[in-house]
Amino acid sequence: MQPTFAKSISLPALLAITVSAVALAAPARAQDGVAADGEGGDIVVTARKARERLQDVPISVNALSGDQLRDRGAVDVKDVLRSVPGLSFSGTERGLGNYNIRGISTVASAPTVGIYLDDISLVTIATSFSGAFDPVFFDMERLEVLKGPQGTLYGGSSMGGAIKYVSARPKLNVTEGSVAAGIGTTAHGSASYNAEAVLNLPLVADKLSVRGGVFYRHDGGYVDNIADGTVTNSRYSSTAPGYTPQAQPSLSTRNQANYNDADTYVGRLSLLWQPDESWSIRPAAFYQHYKLANPGQFFLGMPELTASYRIKQPTTDKAGIYSLGIDKDLGAVQATSLTAYFDRKLDFVRDYSYFIGGLVPPLYPLTSRNLSASRTKTFSQELRLASNDPGARLSWIAGLYYSHQDDRLYQIAVTPGATPVIGTEVGYVGDTTTITKQYAAFGEATYKLLDNLDITAGVRLFQIKQIVDILGDGPFNGGLTQIVGRKSNEKGVNPKVGISYKVTRDNLIYASAAKGFRPGGPNRFQINPALCATDLARLGLTAAPNTFDSDNLWSYELGTKNQFGSSVLVNAALFYTDWKKIQQQINLSSCGFAFTGNAGSADVKGAELETRFNLTRAFQVGGTATYSDAKISTAALGTSAQDGDQVLAVPKWMLSGFASYSVEVADGWRGQIRGEYQYQSRSRRQFDRIQSVVFPGGVPGTAPNRAEFRQGYQVVNAFASVGDGETEVRLYLNNVFDVAPRLDTDLTGGSDRSTTIRPRTVGLEVRRRF
Repeated sequence: MQPTFAKSISLPALLAITVSAVALAAPARAQDGVAADGEGGDIVVTARKARERLQDVPISVNALSGDQLRDRGAVDVKDVLRSVPGLSFSGTERGLGNYNIRGISTVASAPTVGIYLDDISLVTIATSFSGAFDPVFFDMERLEVLKGPQGTLYGGSSMGGAIKYVSARPKLNVTEGSVAAGIGTTAHGSASYNAEAVLNLPLVADKLSVRGGVFYRHDGGYVDNIADGTVTNSRYSSTAPGYTPQAQPSLSTRNQANYNDADTYVGRLSLLWQPDESWSIRPAAFYQHYKLANPGQFFLGMPELTASYRIKQPTTDKAGIYSLGIDKDLGAVQATSLTAYFDRKLDFVRDYSYFIGGLVPPLYPLTSRNLSASRTKTFSQELRLASNDPGARLSWIAGLYYSHQDDRLYQIAVTPGATPVIGTEVGYVGDTTTITKQYAAFGEATYKLLDNLDITAGVRLFQIKQIVDILGDGPFNGGLTQIVGRKSNEKGVNPKVGISYKVTRDNLIYASAAKGFRPGGPNRFQINPALCATDLARLGLTAAPNTFDSDNLWSYELGTKNQFGSSVLVNAALFYTDWKKIQQQINLSSCGFAFTGNAGSADVKGAELETRFNLTRAFQVGGTATYSDAKISTAALGTSAQDGDQVLAVPKWMLSGFASYSVEVADGWRGQIRGEYQYQSRSRRQFDRIQSVVFPGGVPGTAPNRAEFRQGYQVVNAFASVGDGETEVRLYLNNVFDVAPRLDTDLTGGSDRSTTIRPRTVGLEVRRRF
C-alpha cells in the first residue's frame, strides 16, 4: 500500500548546501589522498570527474576530508547535515529518507539528489518503503556535495545536486593501517560502541596492492515502548462540534526500554593493479548490513520519547556494491571504464494495528502486521575519454552511460481474526516490479579564453525507459487490480554553460546556468476511487491519475571563492531556480494511500555565505549562512498546494558557527577543542492546511493539520582531541543541551507520532595508525 499506508516516514526533506569546506577544524592533515597545502587546507576533489583544488572548481561544492569526518564522530551524512549549510534530510532512519539540495525538495518516486560511491550511482526508487541508501563513513577519503543541477556529468537523478562518497584507494608499496574503538552513552538511552580495522598491504612491488577493512557499530536506543499506553488518532474527534483528537488504550503488552537500538556491519576490499604506469585496474567490493530493532518514532499524547506498539518492528537493510574501474593513459587522452553492480535488499515489519483499526474500528482490538520487502538490482556501465594535458587551453570530457535497474516491492498486511469483519485476514497485498533502463551520451568542455578567463559548456543526451507491473488485492485495495507492462519512454537534453574568472590564484568569480530534468512515469499503486473518495473530492478529483509528468528546472548561480593566505576564507553564492511541473507525493489520509502528482511551478531564490578566520595559528572561528526563499508560484489543480506556499521541507534559514583552538600539550602531542552551533528554521512539511476528520456519529468534517510544519531548532556540539599523528584520543559531546524538536510528525498512521534528533550523546574514541 503506498507510502502512507506503509508507514509514516516523514515527508521530504531538503537539501540546499553550501560552498563550504576547506579546513573547518584545526590545520588540515594531508592524508587519505586529500592534499593539504599549508594551513589553508586545500582539498582536492573530483566534482567534475577530474582532480581539482576545491577553491578552483567553478561550481558550489562542499567537501569534508576523512579526518574532518572522524573529528566530528560522523557515522553517515545525517551527522554532518547541520554543519553543511542548506543540506537537509527527511526521516531519522538510515535508508528510509530523502535528501534535497537548494530547495529542490520532493517525496516523489524519483529522487532529486544523486547518491554516489566512487562514481557508482546508488539511486533507487523512493517511497515510504525505501529511501536513499546511506553508506557509513568508513575508510572514506572525503565527502563531496555538489549543488545545483549536475545532469551533464551525473544524470537526471541529480537535478538538485549530488552527494559523492569517495573511499580510500589502495596504495602501492605502502604498508599501513589503523584500528579504532569507541564507546558512548545517550541521554534517556543506552550505550553505543564501535570498532574498526583497516589494512593496506602491497603484494607485488610497484604493481599490486590490496586494501581492506571491517567496521562494526552499535547505536544505543533512546525510545521506550510501554505497555498499556495511549493512542491518539487525529483522524477522529471524540467531541463535537469542537475538535478533540481521539485517545484510546493501546492494548499493548510490550515493555521494552531503549527499543530503537541498531547494529551496522561493514566490509570493504579493493585491489589496485598497475601492470605498467599507464594502467590502473581497481576491482572493489563494499558490503553493508544494517539492522534496526525498532523505528525511532514516539507517540504524541504520551510521555516524551515513549511509544506503545504491540509487536516488534525490525528493519534490515543489506547492500552490496561491486565494481571494476579501469584507467588507461593514452598520452593526450585518459580513458576510463567503470562497471558496477549494486544489490540492495530492504525489509521491514511495522505494526499496522492502529492504522487498520482507524480505518475499520471493529478491528482495533486485533493486532495487524505489515511486511514490506523491496529489492533493487542495478547494473551500470560508464565509458569516458578525457583530455590529459593540464596546460592545454581546451580541456574536455566525453562519455557514454548505460544502466539497467530491476526494482521490486512486495507488501502484505495481515490481521489474524479479521475474517468475520472484512472477509479475510489479508487486508492488503501488493507486488510491484519496475524495470528502468537509461542510455546517455554526455560531454563537457572548458576553454581558456584568457589565462585567467574560462568558459565551460556541457550537454547530456539521454533516454529513459520504464516498464511497471502492478498487482494489488485485498479489501483495502478495493479488490483485485492488475496492470501488466505499463510503459513510459522519455528522451531529453540537459545543457549547461558557465564562465569563471580568476582574479588571483585564490580569488575566483564564476557564473553558471544549467538545466535539470527528472522523468515522469506510472504511479506504482492503484487507488480505489470509492475507498479514497473523501480526499479525492477535496482535491477536485474523481480518481487518482495513473501517471505523472516529467518535471524540469533551470538553475542560475553567481558565486565567488576567496582565500586570503592561510588566514581568511570567504565563499559566497547567489542562486535562482525556475522549477516547472514539480513532482510531489499527494497523501490521501482518509484511506492511507498516496500518489505522485505534478504540484505546479516554483521559484527558488537564495544566497549562501561561508567564512573562516584563522585569528592565530591555533585559533579559528567561522560560520555559514543559507537563505532560501522557495515558493510555489503556480499551483496545479488536483493538489493541495497553493500559490505562495513554501516548497516542502525547505527551511528559510540555516545558520552555523564554530570556534576551534589547538595547542601543543606535550612533546609531539597536540590537542584541539571545538564547539559548533547549528540552526534550522521551521519548514513546511505538508501543503494541506486541514485534514479530514470523522466526528462522533460518523459525521465527516475537517480540522487544522497539526503536521503542516516541521519545527525549527538549534543544536550545539563540542569535541576535544589529543594526538601525536599515530595515536589519537577524541572526546565528543553532541546535542549539548539535549534539544528534542519534533521533526517528522505523522497523523495518518492511526497513531499520532513523530521523530527527533538523537538526544545528548557523550562518547570517547581511541584510534591508532601504523
